[in-house]
Amino acid sequence: MQASVRRAARACLAAMLLGLGAAAVPVASAATTQSGARARLAPHAQPATVTEAAAAGAGWIARDLSASGALVDAVSGKPSAGDTADAILALVAAGEGASQVKAATHWLEHHFSSYVSAKGVDSPGALGLVMLAAVAAGADPAHFGGRATSNDLVARLRAIERLDGAAAGVFGPTSSVNAFGQSLALLALVSVKGSAMAIRLGEAYLVRRQCADGGWEYSLSTPCAKPDPKTYSGPDTNSTALAVMAIVAAAGHFAHSPVAFFAKSQEANGSFGYYGVSGDGQRGDADSTGEVVQALIALRAINDNQLVRDAVTPERALENFQYRCNAPASERGEFSYYGAPNQYATLQAVPAVAGETLPIRPRKLSPAEFSFSCSAG
Repeated sequence: MQASVRRAARACLAAMLLGLGAAAVPVASAATTQSGARARLAPHAQPATVTEAAAAGAGWIARDLSASGALVDAVSGKPSAGDTADAILALVAAGEGASQVKAATHWLEHHFSSYVSAKGVDSPGALGLVMLAAVAAGADPAHFGGRATSNDLVARLRAIERLDGAAAGVFGPTSSVNAFGQSLALLALVSVKGSAMAIRLGEAYLVRRQCADGGWEYSLSTPCAKPDPKTYSGPDTNSTALAVMAIVAAAGHFAHSPVAFFAKSQEANGSFGYYGVSGDGQRGDADSTGEVVQALIALRAINDNQLVRDAVTPERALENFQYRCNAPASERGEFSYYGAPNQYATLQAVPAVAGETLPIRPRKLSPAEFSFSCSAG
């Protein structure tokens, strides 16, 4: 989720600022690019069980994969290693798509190189994401796609963690350390039962970067600021959710309550937007809501009454972004992004509606491609 999660976060922010009347937004909405100018149906609010929502979302992802096993990015039109890794995590979380996970893993084994490294510098978040997908698929991240040194993702990730000094626990260059990369790298080490010291240092550094309001900023090298979507600053729900999952997985502790941060961030309809400022005019989205739901599951706070808004829980709010029987057949099971069906929103939402938090463990998968049972269309 390093590259792909950050892309979604920027897209969420762009659409949110457009809704607030911002004059210029440098990042185009992925949903707008994907759906074009044609009007779309709003997601159907018909109740569905979590099992149905997860299975239908996974079925849509399984059908969206290319014949090679790769997921083609809806914006660039090119096969994406990051999105393919996210697809693997979503399918395994939902327990669906046995043949698709096998094909996607095989493709990723042979196409991860340029994704995890640029100009000879390994990206901790990209390495972490590919490792998490490998573990979920039942592959060996220490010999991912071969037995060369470059195929040992575990060793490569450990090699870029600082083990002493003020930056002890930081993965990658300190100048670019961020919550996504740090959290995904830590989650990946936990998933392979990596070095206890490496995990402890990574977790301790992440804990020290928590803000007083319980959240995390994307950049871990800047002081905490008050959340403000107009200036792109302050703790956000996506960075906080990933940090929470990583710290819980590493058996760490929090200086401040993340649940309190999420409660203050929640919108009136039970969903979550990118920035943790409820009631400022931003709207919730499936990407952010899915991340927060996963964090709340990790915290065992998914049933906390303070997170219910007009009888709508975060889980129900997330399901309300899903297209069902009132949508065209090709979109049923997909999740929306600001009123339009969106590939990436679906990748982010499915693990959450499946009730899974990171890291996702391998399991026996169904070969089925579930679709909602609709009487017409």
